Formats: sequence, structure tokens, C-alpha cells
Amino acid sequence: MDPAHQQGCEILELGILKELRTREKPVFVDTNISIETLKTVAKRGHVLIMLADPEVSVRRFFERPDREKQFLYQLIMEEPDPEYALENFRHCLMRINTRENYDRFLNSGFSVILRDESRSIEETLALAEKAFGFPCKRSASDALFV
Repeated sequence: MDPAHQQGCEILELGILKELRTREKPVFVDTNISIETLKTVAKRGHVLIMLADPEVSVRRFFERPDREKQFLYQLIMEEPDPEYALENFRHCLMRINTRENYDRFLNSGFSVILRDESRSIEETLALAEKAFGFPCKRSASDALFV
């Protein structure tokens, strides 16, 4: 993503986050805000990076039930040559999900949870609770997910 576009996206996301800050509950956001910007706007203990191996990120991109990913997948499948379109999209993902970028996130100074296929959702949630310093009995309904 070019720097101007990245900055525009960050301004929009930061504006939305400013509004969400007034909530009584913790807010969890899946964001594209850069590490550099996060370091200037968030406390270290307020950011958690969930990181998967770059190969897994590319290969399993459409396996998640996210509406956005499934919508994009459907658009690709409607292309005249869906196999070519899917392969092209995966090549784009590979350019983003590099080992260099992975290492930048891993060594960002923020808490990181590495993807582990053998770990349950509940176990991952417990790791996130620990990273944020939440009491272990907190439930997902006690937070707002965006």
C-alpha cells in the first residue's frame, strides 16, 4: 500500500477509534494501522498482535468466515478465470506477508500471540486476556469487537 493511502486509512480508523473510546467496555479492533502509528497513539499494553506464519496467512486467507474475506472470495470466483484470479491474489498476499514484515510485527515491542493450530479459541482468548491484564473470568460479552 502506498504511504498516502496508508495514511488516509489510518486517519479514518483513528477517527472511528476516537468515537469508540467513550464506551464503557474494552474495544477490540482488527486494524491496519501501522506499527509506527500505533506506537504514537496507543500504550504498549493496549495492543496485541496475533501473528501467523506468512505461508499460513497466504494459504489459509479465505478459510476464515470473515464476511469481508468471503465477499472477496466470491468476487474472485465470479471472474472469467477464477483460478488465475485466485493465484494472482495469493501472489499479492505474498508481497505483503513477507518474513521481513512478520519479523517487524514479532519484534515491534507489542505483545504477540503466535498462531497455533493445536490451541483452542478459548485458550487463545485466555492468552489475550493475560496480555491485556484482564481478570481470567472475563467473558467475550464484556467487550466490544470491531
